Amino acid sequence: MKKIYYSILSGLFTLLGSCDLDRSEPMFFSLYKPVIMARESLERSILFHTPENIVSPAKIYYKDNFIYISERYKGVHLINNADPKNPINKGYISVPGCLDMAIKDNTLYVDNAVDLVAIDISNISDSKIIVKKRIKATFPELVPPDGFDIPLKYQSKNRPKNTIIVSWIK
Repeated sequence: MKKIYYSILSGLFTLLGSCDLDRSEPMFFSLYKPVIMARESLERSILFHTPENIVSPAKIYYKDNFIYISERYKGVHLINNADPKNPINKGYISVPGCLDMAIKDNTLYVDNAVDLVAIDISNISDSKIIVKKRIKATFPELVPPDGFDIPLKYQSKNRPKNTIIVSWIK
């Protein structure tokens, strides 16, 4: 009986050891697909818009009677809170690839996918913003929300040149 057991076990190891697996892709795949944007479009994407519905709020900052609410991968909502009993959705700053934000003095710092961007908000009450500075390739490329690696076919070396992942959709 022991001989049969060892023979079966040995056969399984031989069979499994001879499998030719493609090691270029991870064993588990993300269910998400990337949203890709040309770098040129990314650099022109930060704009002030009319208010939009808040769908997936993330971080919140308060400064000078305004509440700034980031929305994952999309941008930053601006709420006028001068009258806390009657807050007014003032507008929306589109920032593709935005996952985080911070405010210091009159500068809103956001991640625009892989870039760090400084936005002058000193005239935000007039719905005006100015991109003061952009530091390219500050952050690593956005990975799928499920935590898996970027699939090989979507990695930067296999996409058209000068394209950047700004979001992931299911």
